[in-house]
Amino acid sequence: MRRENEFLYMRLYGILKEQILTGLIQPGNYLLPENELCRCYSMSRNSVRKALEQLQNDGLVIKRPGLGTMVPVDLAIQPSDRSVLRILAPYPAHFVDNGLPSIIKAFSKLHPHVDVQLLSLPALHFWDSFQTCCHMGMTPDVVLVSDLHLTDRDRLAAFTDLRDPLSSQLDFIYPKLLNHFRYDDQLIAAPLTFTPTFLAFNPTLFASEGIPLPTEDWTLDDFCDAARRLTQEQDARIIRYGLSIFPQVSRWPVFALQNQEAGAFDGLTADSLRKALSLIQDLLYHQRAAIMYPQHDTNPFLYEKSAMTLTTLFEMSSWKDRSIDFTPEAAPLPFGPTKATLLQANSLMIPMSANHPELALAFVQIALEPDVQRTMCESTPFLSVLPQVNEATRTRQLLHALNVQDPFMDNNLFLYELFGESAMDELKDELALFWLGLETADAVTDAVAKAVAGAWAKPQ
Repeated sequence: MRRENEFLYMRLYGILKEQILTGLIQPGNYLLPENELCRCYSMSRNSVRKALEQLQNDGLVIKRPGLGTMVPVDLAIQPSDRSVLRILAPYPAHFVDNGLPSIIKAFSKLHPHVDVQLLSLPALHFWDSFQTCCHMGMTPDVVLVSDLHLTDRDRLAAFTDLRDPLSSQLDFIYPKLLNHFRYDDQLIAAPLTFTPTFLAFNPTLFASEGIPLPTEDWTLDDFCDAARRLTQEQDARIIRYGLSIFPQVSRWPVFALQNQEAGAFDGLTADSLRKALSLIQDLLYHQRAAIMYPQHDTNPFLYEKSAMTLTTLFEMSSWKDRSIDFTPEAAPLPFGPTKATLLQANSLMIPMSANHPELALAFVQIALEPDVQRTMCESTPFLSVLPQVNEATRTRQLLHALNVQDPFMDNNLFLYELFGESAMDELKDELALFWLGLETADAVTDAVAKAVAGAWAKPQ
């Protein structure tokens, strides 16, 4: 945990420093209070205080007892006479730390006269922060967003339609990804990378228990048997689980999708929900072969206290900062007869009010070049939006395990295709007692089915 905490405070230090040096937080302005920084950036008070201490050592902030932390009134920021491409991104976004640098490097090689400024702002208030930047005359040229940020259609009218500028590149991108970012026959965002929800496993633990590694044709029975055998008990206490489950809505629905009739994705049926929740409950509380963990950074899998976990490539990219002692591998999802999973994607948008629209377009075009996408894939766990790049840089077994090979890619769904925004809040409420083991799968199935009924939203 120590290395992870050090990374977090340095990450916040870098974010706040960039906000000060670019003028987003101006001389004489106060930073957010410590408790707000903790909440917005999902960090401990200790990490926040260490970041502020480093800023103070650099002379970028001063502490005002009883008032807060302020940028010195007399802080002089030397303006640059070079062109600046300003990129705005939400925090946290694992792609910003591990994937975006290779694209910035490729852009800078072709545009050496341009400085690239990356501003990371809390995802919790991302669009409000975007508006603040614009009101201060700091309109970004490029905006990096996830699919979850594009639910408010009223905001999308302020962004450039990318169909014509990218017409020569769009035919090579997965149609499933492009269709999700089309609104009213416009391409408001260009997909940059994506991830499915998949099952990661620890091959070292499988080998230590003499359990065969998962294959393409392993079954639910094989999975349950492995989970039971990998669960260890000592002095009447479980010291390792076969599976760890994060009760986030971007994880558990894959159990239901795999029990949905193939091609019938017009809303989850009560039957598929019941099967999914019953299986989860059986693993958690009857077989006691799985454990639920409350926060993504407390996953027992990272400490070899569980042997399997549901995750994404975005999350996995952050594991390198945890100094884990094994190399995770991907296994095909075995929870039902249908090959389907959930998708997440990062995309690039260009505001109509961008200060440098030509440079912004050049950045997006460079990001989608096969050579740049390939470099990104070879240096990170991320997938390309170009099928031919994935086929060249990833094994067939991995692409099969991730469920992104034809014809199964079209079975996969984005979260807001599966649930509406309001339905997700209802889901959280309806499942609260279930996750505590205080309600049965049968008891919550009807309530969950009602919460998601009519939430289906097909992209236009």
